[in-house]
Amino acid sequence: MTDDAREPPSTLKGRLADVYVPALVSGSLEALSRRLGNRATVDDPLHGRASSLVSLDPLIGRAAAYFAQGAATYRHVASTTGVDRDAAEGMLSMTIGGEACRVPIAVVAERRRLREIELRIYYAPPARPVRLPRSPLMGSPIDTPLPRLVSTVVDSLRTGAIEQALTSFEEAGRAVDGHGKEHAKANGALGAFLAELGHIDVVSGGAADDGRTCCVEVTLTRKGSESSPALLSFERGDTGLVRELRVYWE
Repeated sequence: MTDDAREPPSTLKGRLADVYVPALVSGSLEALSRRLGNRATVDDPLHGRASSLVSLDPLIGRAAAYFAQGAATYRHVASTTGVDRDAAEGMLSMTIGGEACRVPIAVVAERRRLREIELRIYYAPPARPVRLPRSPLMGSPIDTPLPRLVSTVVDSLRTGAIEQALTSFEEAGRAVDGHGKEHAKANGALGAFLAELGHIDVVSGGAADDGRTCCVEVTLTRKGSESSPALLSFERGDTGLVRELRVYWE
């Protein structure tokens, strides 16, 4: 799979963010390799970064083998299409260390000039190998300000104003953390979770928003851990407030 021409065309249909993880789980590596082509970069916290045909195929091979070893299955949760990037969210069910577990996973596919595309994967399996260092998140060349609802929450978290952040959530609102654990507003767990998130730096313009869900790429410093990239997915409810915040970290 090193021929730049890569014929016939990939059989994978749909947005790249949506098909990437399902292709790995199903072992459709040849089709995925063709779909990625020679203008893609993949950045995975477990398997590293690759941006050429020679290095992409080994990376997706390692990722597929990891999922196969854990007998992984994938359930799609949400898709969000933005101006210059798409996001796909899902849930992996797999066996790690002899125990069944659920692993939230998200893929951001950022479209760049000259038909280049970069995929950034966000997930944190238990008992995972050492996290490989990420390239720094770059701001989008397209100036897309965050929606007021989202910026209110993010700014409140920056300053530690947790009560103010909570006013942007529905009464039945909740957060789902990077391990799949739910934190409800009604019983106070949401406030405690937001307080523990720590410092957040938002990459300017690094967001996909379709009016219902807004996915924001950030640098997150949780208490007791070093800074790392993360994805915050804000799902709006019918009230216009946040129904669910899904957090994907490494």
